[in-house]
Amino acid sequence: MKNTPQAITRIVSLFFVGILVLGFTSCKKADLVQEETISEEKITALSSFIAMSTGVKDAKITYDRQAKTFAVDKDGRISLADAELRFNNYQPGGTQANGTQQRSYMYTLTRTSASLINIYVEPSVPADWVAAIDQSISNWNSTISLVTMKRVTATTTTTTTGGKGKKNTGSTTTTTTTLPSYHIKVTSYYDASTSTVAWAYLPSFSGNVGPEVSINTKYNYLNAAYKTFTMTHEFGHSIGFTHTDGSYGNLVPGTPEVDPNSVMNSFILPWQAFTNFDILAVRTLYPR
Repeated sequence: MKNTPQAITRIVSLFFVGILVLGFTSCKKADLVQEETISEEKITALSSFIAMSTGVKDAKITYDRQAKTFAVDKDGRISLADAELRFNNYQPGGTQANGTQQRSYMYTLTRTSASLINIYVEPSVPADWVAAIDQSISNWNSTISLVTMKRVTATTTTTTTGGKGKKNTGSTTTTTTTLPSYHIKVTSYYDASTSTVAWAYLPSFSGNVGPEVSINTKYNYLNAAYKTFTMTHEFGHSIGFTHTDGSYGNLVPGTPEVDPNSVMNSFILPWQAFTNFDILAVRTLYPR
């Protein structure tokens, strides 16, 4: 998502289904996979498949060997493992599916996944961003769609053992932190060299929510309205929406090709509300 909305002179298409990156430029990453050697031939074949299936030109598909991730038009990320699953399950001329469930769009969630999305925020994430995350969760829950999000927190237990006497002399105190069960982990990092405010993973081939969203703390200076827009946008990527003003993905039926205030545009605006077509898009994709 870009820091200069006034520089955006045209908007191409609304609420494509695929992935979301907010940020001043876009999202990043994908599922981690086990260490392995992959040939250039295989990378080329998978890159061509991703280009064909997304409508993005081959030149805009790149592979990061260290992260084992394909970048799609800079901001989208598909893991090597997920790309292989999609390639191996592709049926020319047929309708593609997430796992065993048929879907009209790429990178969408199963109904079970969409109906319960637990979000865990790592302690390193600044408090102002946590407030924006909570508001963003409320935003998606207000769409009267199947999508249901909830922030979950870790639990801390303190136990004391081995003490003697009233003062517990010689005792040992142990503090244990137990992480909750979650579907999305929100992390943070600092990178002054990029215009990316935040990035998000695409939903997986099996229809699970994108597993991570990360915030670039270089942009901590953004006010609350911009932070809320950013996080609402990123969670949109996590559930399968691409940029409204992008050039790839599938147009959601009933939505226009131009929606200047859509939360899924690739540039940041101060949060006000979803547009009517934002609401239509999520209800179309994830009806109750």
